[in-house]
Amino acid sequence: MPNHLLTFVHMSDTHIHIDPDHTEFHTDFSSRYPVQQLIETINALPMPVDFILHTGDVTHHPDAAEHYQLARDILSQLEKPVYYVPGNHDNVAMMQRHFLNIPEDKIKPHYDHQFEVNGVQVIMLDSHISPEKVNNHNGILEDEQLEWLSAQLLPDDTRPLVVGLHHHALPLHASWLDRLVLVNGEALHERLLAARDRLRGVFYGHIHESVVTVRDGISYYSVQSGWFQTRSWYGGDTPTRGYLQTPGFNLVTITDQDTFVRFRRISL
Repeated sequence: MPNHLLTFVHMSDTHIHIDPDHTEFHTDFSSRYPVQQLIETINALPMPVDFILHTGDVTHHPDAAEHYQLARDILSQLEKPVYYVPGNHDNVAMMQRHFLNIPEDKIKPHYDHQFEVNGVQVIMLDSHISPEKVNNHNGILEDEQLEWLSAQLLPDDTRPLVVGLHHHALPLHASWLDRLVLVNGEALHERLLAARDRLRGVFYGHIHESVVTVRDGISYYSVQSGWFQTRSWYGGDTPTRGYLQTPGFNLVTITDQDTFVRFRRISL
């Protein structure tokens, strides 16, 4: 029987807003109730969970510290350690200062970080684009971020590897989604090839639906949103009509042999 290394929850796109009745994206419901149900479902999982990855859009266009203070109060209900990266809706400095409680002299223009749990290396990449560069929903990894990533991918490292970020690195061939892609995702993919033999998956959010892409032996897994879901198809230029009020998450188990990704949707 394979040796179990860890199990983690992948969640994303909670879009917590200071207005409890805020609606957008053609939705007629706020994120507050779905996110609360998501938290309660994760806390009630019947199996051990080592940690939670939240891959961005913690809040929704925050313009004051109160947005992150509220998000901290809500997401602090999660009973396992949570590791975060910003999304395109996040303010990276405000997120570090008011949500992650990082000291002022430690705040970085990009919140890239890594950690290890039970012999598994986890690298979290901040793919947000600074507002002064462009005002859209794309992502990017700056050259210095890619260099930092390569420095973590040591050739003699045999640990299983997990990578998390907000944006999809590779095109999904649904034009409305690919207008929101990581603009240098091909460069990220080329860097990750150096660790392909130990890379168990790249986990991202942003698109509010579950898609698996496999290229060159590397698997990319998206996750449903904590707010609403979209539905797309290969070659589609618009989302399917109807936005779904069904928050979801992925449950990921890594053994010394296998990687299992289970997709969970919550009925409200």
